Amino acid sequence: MEDYNASAQRILEKAAGLVTPSIAEERRLEEVVAKVTRRIDDALDSEKASPRPQITLGGSYARGTWLKGSHDVDFFLLYPVDFPREKLESVAIRSASEALKGYPVNMRYAEHPYVEGFVDSIRINLVPCYAVAPGEWRSAADRSPYHTKYIASKLDDRLRLEARLFKKFVKASATYGAEVKIQGFSGYVCEVLTLKFGSFLDAVQGLSKIKPGEVLSLEPFDADLAASFKSPVVILDPVDTTRNLGSAISARNVAKLVLQSRGFVSRPGLTYFLPRKTARISATSRKSKQLQLLSRILILSFRNEPRSPDILWGELRRSSTSVSDKLCRMGFQVLRSSAASDEKKNSALLFVLASDKIENLILRHGPDYFRAEEVEKYYEKNRERALLTWIGNDGRLESVFEREAKLTKAQDALTWMLEKQNIDGIGLSARIRSEVIKGFRISTADRALKTKGTGEWLLREIAELSSND
Repeated sequence: MEDYNASAQRILEKAAGLVTPSIAEERRLEEVVAKVTRRIDDALDSEKASPRPQITLGGSYARGTWLKGSHDVDFFLLYPVDFPREKLESVAIRSASEALKGYPVNMRYAEHPYVEGFVDSIRINLVPCYAVAPGEWRSAADRSPYHTKYIASKLDDRLRLEARLFKKFVKASATYGAEVKIQGFSGYVCEVLTLKFGSFLDAVQGLSKIKPGEVLSLEPFDADLAASFKSPVVILDPVDTTRNLGSAISARNVAKLVLQSRGFVSRPGLTYFLPRKTARISATSRKSKQLQLLSRILILSFRNEPRSPDILWGELRRSSTSVSDKLCRMGFQVLRSSAASDEKKNSALLFVLASDKIENLILRHGPDYFRAEEVEKYYEKNRERALLTWIGNDGRLESVFEREAKLTKAQDALTWMLEKQNIDGIGLSARIRSEVIKGFRISTADRALKTKGTGEWLLREIAELSSND
């Protein structure tokens, strides 16, 4: 029987063809980089920019770890430290926007704004930041040029291929990307882990055995500080070991990648480098269990105003958690919750319920018998409302109440929660609250699947919620 190393190496030889860009791709990207560089120079010349920022390339393109078929390039505009922050967010952004004039452009936001554009179908990010000494960071993007220098200094051709293989593996597990929407492993984190373990095979072996809170670092670090980080895995930034790269990665994504790694170690296969196909869910499926689940996925959809995807997804996730908590307090069992959006004008919150109905009777606990004043108030308040009150085995008063009929069905209860007089008690983000008040729609997944015009963005999330990991 073929041993693990031989089997894995055979798979990696095939996978190398999936991750390595062609010469034609490399030339095309070089041409676009040269074009954008000229446009940035021209924009700075026309605006007579003073001070004139230093332009440097960053990201996977600059480090030589970008994947075949995945085209994006980061340009960093480095300004002197005495350049006012408000100008970094206005003058610098204007120059960046001018450089991409005539191409599709979006405003993006991290700690501060940056410009995203698409030149010849290649995504270009123009990011203003400060030219600072290590450790004297003034903006979140200031570390990025140092990231590029550090990784580039450590990689050779072999390690670049290993990093590409690991990135592709992470992408296939659907845990790739530092965006708030994904909360996964960034390209930089993948490169750091490749360097830490030394190869793709060692990385998956290491991750398959990782323990909660384990610290992964390329450089010496303060053990006490590292122990204070609360995240499923602690990955220290080699250019700033006081920063935990793992803090932005969700526990779910750590678990998914660990399980993916165990799977590969157990049985290597090329499928671990291919996108997982989520089965299309049909509203006419003959699987009664699946149909039952779809009928219990409650969907709150609404129109949203355009804004940065990271900001939008942060608001959607917080709002989804708040609504889920409220539904639970009302007596519904929420098995799982999530959010979906086309990142333009349509968004939704989704909730998988154990049941779309609850009993009309509810038990509530009152004060202990020896709290005389509280007992008297309890009796006075609930004498007319309670169907029955008694002293429980633990000496506390207990009462049973009847719920309003409209609060026993999930859709009706959610509608009641969103009425103007009740909506402030949910905990929605301010903007989502204002958007929901303008209009919303409540449905279930089985109905959404039957409705003509249901967006692909929503169908994907329904399929995700209805599929095994």
